[in-house]
Amino acid sequence: MEKIRVATSEVAGTEAARLKARHDEIEKRLSELERHLSLTPDEQIERSQLKKEKLRAKDRLAQLSATLRKAS
Repeated sequence: MEKIRVATSEVAGTEAARLKARHDEIEKRLSELERHLSLTPDEQIERSQLKKEKLRAKDRLAQLSATLRKAS
């Protein structure tokens, strides 16, 4: 049982690191878009998609954090 718990926390930790990096990339791109005085229709769509992806990443990070706390 301990092996499974360790493997799960390693996978969760790796996924959390990947999600955090992606979250940071999204935040950087959103900041770039916010500096524009106006956005093209394509940029508006991109901003909307990025915001949704950022929220999904944040939600998944919260789930992984809860999983890691339970595993400890």
